Amino acid sequence: MANDSGLDLSQLEYEFATKPDSEAFIPLAQAYLDMGRFVEAMVVCKKGIKAHPELPDGRLIMAQIYAVQAKHQKAIDELNNLLKMSPQNADAFRLLGNVYTKIGREQEAVDYLKKALDARPDDEEVKGALAQLGVDYTPASAQPEPEPEPEPAEVTARQPGIQRAPTPAGRGEVPLSEMPTERAIPVAARRARPPKRRIADIYHEIEAREQQKHPSRKGFKATVGVVVVLALGLGIYILWSWHKGNVEREINEHLEAGRPAFKQDTYPGYKKALEHYQAIYELDKENATALERMAFCIAMLVGVHGEDSKLLAKADKYLREAAALGQSSVGLTNAQVNYAFYSGGLRNELIKTIERECKDNPDSPTYSSLQTTLGLILLSQGKLSEAKEALARGAAQSEMRSYVGLGDWALRRSLYREAATFFAKGLQTDREHTGCLLHGALTSLVRGQAAVYSKDAALKLQQFKSSLAEQASQKEKDLAEWLEAVLKLRDPKTRSAGFAELEKLKKKNASNPMFSFALARELRRHGDLKKAKETIEVAVRIDSTRPDFILEQASIDLKLRDYEAARAKALRVQAMDSESGQSSLLVGDAYRGEKNFDKAREWYEKCRNYDDVAATSYLRMGHVYLEQPKPDKDLAQSQLELAFNGLAQIGENRKAAEAGYQLALIYVEKNRINEFRTIIKNTLKRDPDYAPAVGLMAANIDLESKEGREKAQELCSKYLELAPKGRYAAGCQKIMRMR
Repeated sequence: MANDSGLDLSQLEYEFATKPDSEAFIPLAQAYLDMGRFVEAMVVCKKGIKAHPELPDGRLIMAQIYAVQAKHQKAIDELNNLLKMSPQNADAFRLLGNVYTKIGREQEAVDYLKKALDARPDDEEVKGALAQLGVDYTPASAQPEPEPEPEPAEVTARQPGIQRAPTPAGRGEVPLSEMPTERAIPVAARRARPPKRRIADIYHEIEAREQQKHPSRKGFKATVGVVVVLALGLGIYILWSWHKGNVEREINEHLEAGRPAFKQDTYPGYKKALEHYQAIYELDKENATALERMAFCIAMLVGVHGEDSKLLAKADKYLREAAALGQSSVGLTNAQVNYAFYSGGLRNELIKTIERECKDNPDSPTYSSLQTTLGLILLSQGKLSEAKEALARGAAQSEMRSYVGLGDWALRRSLYREAATFFAKGLQTDREHTGCLLHGALTSLVRGQAAVYSKDAALKLQQFKSSLAEQASQKEKDLAEWLEAVLKLRDPKTRSAGFAELEKLKKKNASNPMFSFALARELRRHGDLKKAKETIEVAVRIDSTRPDFILEQASIDLKLRDYEAARAKALRVQAMDSESGQSSLLVGDAYRGEKNFDKAREWYEKCRNYDDVAATSYLRMGHVYLEQPKPDKDLAQSQLELAFNGLAQIGENRKAAEAGYQLALIYVEKNRINEFRTIIKNTLKRDPDYAPAVGLMAANIDLESKEGREKAQELCSKYLELAPKGRYAAGCQKIMRMR
């Protein structure tokens, strides 16, 4: 195949193979460079420079290879070495100007381009490059020359007292007075430069020199020697080409295999990707993709999955090597920021870095990952609104880390329905994403004690244990163990064992505030308020940026009837998160506990502006109208009807059952039997295990018939199991004794 030099490539390769120490490397490297075969060009050029370090052309081609591959710093270093050998090399000045332009260092670019034009005034490419930088420059040699002033006959005429001895003209030297000045040289002669040579010209010139150095030898032995050398050189070259091809193929195979594993955002995914990128690194220590992704994988393994922090030293090494290549990229910045984030770097500085990178590279494939990183850092600072915006931009490109981040954002704001939705979306993208699966189960357990939540958590935990546990990180295994312990304590038969396991796990994972938070919530629900208060305080000390921890403190204070403390904490959350509906609800609950019903209604009405608590606020208003000094059951009924319908629509079945039960009591009192029967049936349909509704229905069944007694006894048996000391326990015990 012929290249644009007019020479057959095979001829150039043959020449280089037979004379590896000759100057034949220059046209061959240039040919490879022109064809885009950068690896071969670099290998040939390095070998040639080693044999002929004094040749500027070899270093110039090497710099061009580095520049084309965006290895800018290496190109700059090579060109500086060239200029030490050839201080006025116009091609070196021009390439330096182009490289500095690419990396945004415009002042250095302009300086070198001016030098290039001074050395070669008619270089149109350099003129165009300067024009693009907004510089209009005329080289000194092209400027109009002033009229020469007549030289004074003697220096002493201008400077009295100073005499100058004439320069002797011995040994063939020209007297100084007879030497031509620069002005005496014709302009055309000063500007003249040899035309740019083609590869073929260089090749033939080198060939002629080689022939002069080594005149042909005749004879049989010489011929045999040449044939042997040719065969040996060709064989070496074929082996070298085969080896390089295998290396490149192997690198590409690792890149292809590592890419999907890298995008999984799972513990085994990052480990597998790291193995592939380390294999690339062993083959090519200057592979930028491998370096930046190895560092990113290590940051995730340590920061998210709890691997030994000593691994971060390797990430730092890889990042330094990547930076030394002089190639800036969004992927490298992302790796650097994640490494710094999980190493305890200054978060405000990291945020500035990401925002600048995102602004400059909005179309980068790594943009969504960088936005996710930004969202997670903002979330760690408690900047909830900004965090959600960044995470949403990441989720728009199905970035798995963003789904987990958005779920965490919703958990922090006690938006459990939204958290469940985000984790479910992540599982739609990858049904075996361990983070989304386990955190989805945690969301269900934190959300409430209803059987439906426990069942959902149990199903997710079973999926993890059956197919994912073997490859999970220790951190994920600890979370699964925690979930199993919570499920145990919700079963009356294993409650004590469940609490004991939770205490053990809390000590084992003392640095994880989520474990303390979840335990405090279970303790509150089971009435151990003193222990719950101590436990939630531990969580808040570890992370005071989380509104959900402080809301749990407020809920415990409400149970302890410390209404002032509860209100103060809820208002603190309002300052942290002005859109928090849960905090407004708790402020209303605190006023309701103090019997300040007007203030309570005022705050409950505010709750109607927030979707997550609007339906619950109707339930609270119904309670207020029933509890005030002069109960208004008509207003209570209207509020409770709105509450039942609204809560049922959003799947809040336990709260809907509470509203239905209160409505049923009102209908009984008003003797509205048909409405009572309808609402009590719908209530039990929503939550069959809501004990007050079970007891109320049993108490209002006609016991005259055998069928009625059997139905009532069935309900009473269930009630006594759910609430053995509840409001309807005594009545149910009487019904159970009936025959």
